[in-house]
Amino acid sequence: MVRRTLFLAAFALILSAAGLAAQVLPPHAPLRILIVSDEVNPHGLPPEDLTQPGEISAALAGVSVLELDNGPDALLEIPTDSLETATALLELPAGDPLAYDVLIYFAHRIPNGADGATRQEAFVTAVDAFLSAGGGVISFHHGIFRTGGKESMQALLGAEATGSVIWDTTNGQNVISVAPGHFITSYGVTYPATVSYEDAGFGVPPGLYPVFNQTPDEQYPNYALLSPLGDIQPLFASDYTGGTHVLGYLKRQPSWLGVVFTYQPGEHQPQALEPGNSLQILLNGILFTASFSTGDLFFGDGFESGDLGLWSSSTGAP
Repeated sequence: MVRRTLFLAAFALILSAAGLAAQVLPPHAPLRILIVSDEVNPHGLPPEDLTQPGEISAALAGVSVLELDNGPDALLEIPTDSLETATALLELPAGDPLAYDVLIYFAHRIPNGADGATRQEAFVTAVDAFLSAGGGVISFHHGIFRTGGKESMQALLGAEATGSVIWDTTNGQNVISVAPGHFITSYGVTYPATVSYEDAGFGVPPGLYPVFNQTPDEQYPNYALLSPLGDIQPLFASDYTGGTHVLGYLKRQPSWLGVVFTYQPGEHQPQALEPGNSLQILLNGILFTASFSTGDLFFGDGFESGDLGLWSSSTGAP
């Protein structure tokens, strides 16, 4: 644990000094990544500012250090209105060479049409089975927002955002790492400052935590956990509008071999998907969730996933 902590700290200092010119990842097995996405634009942002369908897969395809499988559709983005296609792909057995390692859920709504609710429920059942078999799931940005018919998906993910959202072009939001040293929060991510923070309701004790700022950014003032803290590992939080806010966590439950990772910042495409911290966090989440069930994640010099402290002692989670 001491070697791992020193390694991550030294790595972060090197990147901070040099500037993050490109994304980084440790060596890893080739991956298959499935994305479900749709668009919502409550603030009337121009296309170049809004994260839109197709842009997650395009950003990931441009990251040279992300090893993708050489089979067909190794990086596939499917619109929410074709959700049954994603359902069928998630139902492929884990040993199938065309099965996916990670699902990125970037859907603000259920499919349109009279049978949309039925198709959504079939998808949620498939996601649960995918997690049980060891698959990794990432809820990116508005995937965590609850709209009509998404209730069962929010229960599966472990949280829901509701109500009005704020587009802040002055202060944006601070992204606070409340799990310093964890692979997702630390590998290749640069934090120029620290901030005093605590949130007992989210399992975050008082302390000084690393922080970077994203401006502009969209804030979710109403973000409620739906799972007990024993299933939740807090990773990211924020401190806007005079309170404490959840930005990201891991969720695990006994029936799953896999794990869920959620990350809220993602409205502003240049902040979310161009080279920088949030894209690095997404990459870290992909590799971590893909490797969670097998334990084969490692850093180039032999640091294995067992050294990473998957769950903080403050949560009591396994």
